[in-house]
Amino acid sequence: MNDLGQKGWVAWFAANPVAANLLMLLILVAGGISAFNLRVEAFPPIPPNSVSIFVSYDSGSSHSAEEGITLKIEEALQGIQGIKKISSISNTEGSNITVERSSGYDLDTLYRDIKNRIDGIATLPAEAERPVITKDTYLEDAVSVHLAGDVPQDVLQETARQLRTRLLSNPAIERVNTNGRETPEISIEVDEHRLQALNLTISDIAEKVAASSLTVAGGELFSREGSIIIKADQQRYRLRDFEAIVIRQTGDGQRLTLSDVATVRDSYEPSGALSRFNGERAIWLDIKMYSSSNIMAISEAVRMEVDRFSDSLPQGVTTTIWNDQSLYIGARLNLLLKNSVMGIALVMLLLALFMNIRVAFWVGAGLPVIFAGAMLLMDARLFNMTLNELTTFGFIIALGIVVDDAVVVGESIYSERQRYGASLNSTIRGAQRVTVPTVFGVLTTIVAFLALVLVEGELGKIFSFFAYAAAFCLIFSLVESKFILPAHLAHLKMDNSPARNPVSRGWQWLQTQASHGLTYFTRKIYRPFVHQALNFRYVALMLAISLFIIVGGMVPSGQIRAVFFPDIPSDFIEVQLELDPQAGYGLVQQQAVEIEQTAARLNQRLQDEYQLSQPPIPHLMTLSGDSSASVIAGLSPRDQRPFGTQEIADLWQQEVGPLEAVRKLKFVTTWEGATDISIELAAESPQTLQQAATKVQEALALYSGVSGIENSMKTGQAQIDLQLRPAGEAMGLTTALLARQIQQAYQGYEVQRIQRGRDEVKVKVHYPQDQRQQLDDLQRARIRTPDGRTVALSTVADISTRYVADEIKRTDRSRVAVVTANVNKAIAAPAEIIASIDAQLLTQLQRDYPGLTIRFGGEAQEEAETTNSLKGAFLVALIAIYALLAIPLKSYLQPLMIMSAIPFGVIGALLGHWLHDIPLSLLSLFGILALSGVVVNDSLLLISRYNENRLQGKPPRLAMVEAGCSRMRAIVLTSITTYAGLVPLIWETAENAQFLIPAAVAMGYGILFATLITLILIPVLVMISEDLNIRQWRKKRRQHSTTSKTTMETMS
Repeated sequence: MNDLGQKGWVAWFAANPVAANLLMLLILVAGGISAFNLRVEAFPPIPPNSVSIFVSYDSGSSHSAEEGITLKIEEALQGIQGIKKISSISNTEGSNITVERSSGYDLDTLYRDIKNRIDGIATLPAEAERPVITKDTYLEDAVSVHLAGDVPQDVLQETARQLRTRLLSNPAIERVNTNGRETPEISIEVDEHRLQALNLTISDIAEKVAASSLTVAGGELFSREGSIIIKADQQRYRLRDFEAIVIRQTGDGQRLTLSDVATVRDSYEPSGALSRFNGERAIWLDIKMYSSSNIMAISEAVRMEVDRFSDSLPQGVTTTIWNDQSLYIGARLNLLLKNSVMGIALVMLLLALFMNIRVAFWVGAGLPVIFAGAMLLMDARLFNMTLNELTTFGFIIALGIVVDDAVVVGESIYSERQRYGASLNSTIRGAQRVTVPTVFGVLTTIVAFLALVLVEGELGKIFSFFAYAAAFCLIFSLVESKFILPAHLAHLKMDNSPARNPVSRGWQWLQTQASHGLTYFTRKIYRPFVHQALNFRYVALMLAISLFIIVGGMVPSGQIRAVFFPDIPSDFIEVQLELDPQAGYGLVQQQAVEIEQTAARLNQRLQDEYQLSQPPIPHLMTLSGDSSASVIAGLSPRDQRPFGTQEIADLWQQEVGPLEAVRKLKFVTTWEGATDISIELAAESPQTLQQAATKVQEALALYSGVSGIENSMKTGQAQIDLQLRPAGEAMGLTTALLARQIQQAYQGYEVQRIQRGRDEVKVKVHYPQDQRQQLDDLQRARIRTPDGRTVALSTVADISTRYVADEIKRTDRSRVAVVTANVNKAIAAPAEIIASIDAQLLTQLQRDYPGLTIRFGGEAQEEAETTNSLKGAFLVALIAIYALLAIPLKSYLQPLMIMSAIPFGVIGALLGHWLHDIPLSLLSLFGILALSGVVVNDSLLLISRYNENRLQGKPPRLAMVEAGCSRMRAIVLTSITTYAGLVPLIWETAENAQFLIPAAVAMGYGILFATLITLILIPVLVMISEDLNIRQWRKKRRQHSTTSKTTMETMS
C-alpha cells in the first residue's frame, strides 16, 4: 500500500499484472454478457410527448365538428399546466386533438389532468361518441404478413383472423393490427315507391326489425327445484332470419315479411376502400413492437408461425412476409460492422507500421476491452440502451479516437524503456509522464460528445445516442490505457534483433522505412519549416486567419451547399394520389390500379433489359380510399439492382403520365421526416386565411426545386344544404324531422349492432344504392309529413349546393391554414427559400391582412429548435474544455492557444464536405461538435511537452521546436489512426449509410487538418505570447527604471 501511496494506481496495476489481467477479463466477460442481451433496433425510440383526444361525430360537416366538439374541448383544456401546443383537425368524421407537453413535464400528470377536464364536459352533441383519450406511446412496425388471393372477402377475413390468433399465441408477439378488413353489415334496402304503396316509412321498417330482433331478460322464477331465468330470445343473426321478420299482418291472416318489401343483403359496409397486394385482393397483418420489444425475436417468431400456418391456407390464398424490419436493421448493422472491421484493420496496420509490433499488438488488443466496457454501460440495468444504427456509429466514431490514448501511453513507455532500460520503473515513468495530458485530453473529448445530449428536438434526442456510445468507449479507453496496458508493456522484451523469416524481415523493412521517413520529415522538412514560420509568425497567423475566412466563405457563397437534414434514399417508392372529391372513389380505384399495373410492366421491362436474377420491384401494395390512394413499391436490395431508387421513380412517373382530376400526384423516394417547408397562417376570418394561403402557394411555385405545394384549406368537398320552406312548416315539418328522414334514407338508419362470432355486425335500413347517387335522386325523394302524407322534398325545402373545407385545422385555439412544400435539396435549401419568401412576401401579407400571424413549422421549426440548442451545447462544450485544459496547464492563456485548433478543425470539416460534394447538414454539425473535443488533444500534448522543456531551462523557441519534433510521431499517429477508423464509412457507397457520412467526414477531415495546424499554428501562437510577455516585461522594467530615477531625484 505504501507503493500505491507513492506511485498511484497506474504504478500499482503495472506492478501487478494479475490484477490487470483479472480486470481485463472481468470487463470482457461482463461486456460480452451485456452485448448478448442488448436489444437490436434500427433507431432509438423517441420519448412520447403528447396526449391524443378523438371524438367520433358523424355529422357530415367539418364545420359542425369544429363547433360542436373541437371548440368545447379547447375551452376545457384552457389553463392546464404542462401544455406546450394544442393542434386539432376537424372533419366529417369527428375531431382529432393533439396536446403536446412542455419539455420536462410529466406525461402521466398531463394525461390525468386532460382526462378530468374532458370527462367534465356535458355539452357535446348527443350523436357524438365518448371521447377517446390516449397517451402517445412508442409503437413501431416490426413486420407485416400479407394474405392475398382472388377469393371472397369473407374467406380472406376468416383466414386473417385465424392467423392473427396464432401469431398472438406466441409470447414474442405482443400486438397485431389487421388492415384491409371490411365491416360486416346486414343491409336492408327499401324502395321509396314500394314504401309509398304500402303506406310505410323507413322508420316503420326499422322499428319492426328492432322489435323482432332482440333478446330481453324477463326476470327470474323461483321454484322448488331452484331459480329459473326467464328470457325472450328472438335475436336474428343470419340473412334468412331477417327476411322472415313480419312487417305487417292483414286481417285475412296474410303476412307481409321483410323480404316482400325490401332487399336484404348480408355483405359489408359500403366504402371506397381497396386493398391489393401484388395485383390481388389482400388483407395484411401489421406486427408492432414496443420500446422493450426485440425485433429479431419478433421476426423469427412471425416466420415460424406463418410457416406452420401455411399448411392450413384455403386454396387460392397466399401469404407473404413483407417489410421485415429485422432484415433492414440486420443489413444496416452488418454494413456498419463491416466498416468497423475494416477500420480496425486499418488502425492495426498503421500501428504496426509506425510502432514496435509488440506495442502495436497490445495497443490494438485494448479495443475489445473498450467496446466490451461500453456495452456493459449500455446494459438495461445501467443506461438501458440498445444496439442500433446510431450506437454502432458511435463505436465507429470512437474506433480511431480510443486508441489515441493508448498510442501516446504506449509510445511514451516504449521510448522510456529504450532510453533507460526495460525495467518496471521505466514503464511506470513512461506511463505517468503522459498521464495528465492524456486523462484531461480524453475528458475534453467526453465533454464534447456529451454536449450533444443538450441538443433539443427529435433529431437531437435521436442522435445523442451515438454520443453516449462514443463517450462510454472513451471512459473505458482511460481504464484500459492506465490500468491494463502498462502491465502488458512492463514485461515487453526490447528485442531489436533482425527477424528470421522472410515475412517478418519484409515487415521489419517496412517499419524501418516508415520510421526513417517520419524521422526525415521531422528533421529535414518540419523543423526548418517551423523555424521559418516562427521567424514570420505574424505573417503565418494572418495566413491562417485568411484561410479560415476563405474556406468559411464557401458556405454562404454556395460552393458548399447547406441543408438541415439530407435526403436519405429509401428502399420503397410510395406514390401518393389524391383526386378531386367530386371524382368519386370509382375513379380513384381505377387510377390506383392503373399506377400499380404500370409499375408491374416497368418491373418486367427492367428485369428483362438488365437481365436481373430477381425483379427490382418484388412487391406492390395498393391502398385506396374515397378520394385518395397510395401505391407502394418494395425494392430489391440496392446491391442487386444497377439503378437507384430515384431512377426507378423517375421512369415510373414518366410511364404513368397525366391523370384525370388529379389534385396531388407525388412519388416519394426518401425517408420522410419533417416537411421541408411548412408555413402556418392564423387568422379569425376564413376568407383572409384562404387569400393569404393562396398567395403563399403562388410565391412558392416560383422557386426552382420546389414541388408538391399543398394548402390545408381545401374546398373541394361538395355539400348540399337543405332549407325548410314556409310550405313545409305549414305541413308541420321541422328542420329536425326533415333532416332525420333524409339521414335515414341516404346515410342509413342503424337499427342495431349484433355480435356474430367475433364480428360486430351493423344492421341498417336505407334506400338502394342506385337511388342515392345523383342530385336528381335527392330532389325526387319523398318526405312523410306528421299527418301521414308524402310530398316531394323539393316542395318543402330549398336545395342548394356549395363547396366546403374537407377539414379544418386549428393551432392553439386559432383556425390555421398550413401551406407545405417539398424541396429538391440538390437544387435548393429549404432554409434559403423560407428566408427569401419571408423577406419578399410574408411581411407584406401581415401589413395587407391585419391580425394575420405567421409561423414556420416542419423542417424550419425543427431546425430552429435544434440549431439554437446546438449553439448552447457548443458554448457549454467550449467552456468545459477550457476549464479541463486550464486545470492541468495552470494557465489562463495556454488553453486558448490549444483551443485555437478548433476553428481550423472546422476548416478541415468544410473542405471534406467540398471534396466529397456533400451538403453541410445537421449531422455535419454533430460531427463538428464532437470534433471540438478531439482536436485539442494533440495541442495539449504539444503544450505539455513545451512546458516540460521550459522547466528544464530551455529557451522558448528551442523548447517549442523540440516539443513539436518529439511529439511528431504521437501526434501524426493519433491523427491518422482516427482518420483511418473512419475511412471505410467516409467512402461507403451504400444508400443505407449515407446519412452517417456527413458526421464521419466532418470528424475525419477535421482531425487531419487540425493536425497540420497544431504542428504549425500552436508554435506560432506560443511565440507570439512570448513576444507579448517580453514586451510587458520591458514595459514594466521601463516603468520601474523611471520610478527609481524619480525617487533618486526627489531624495537628492
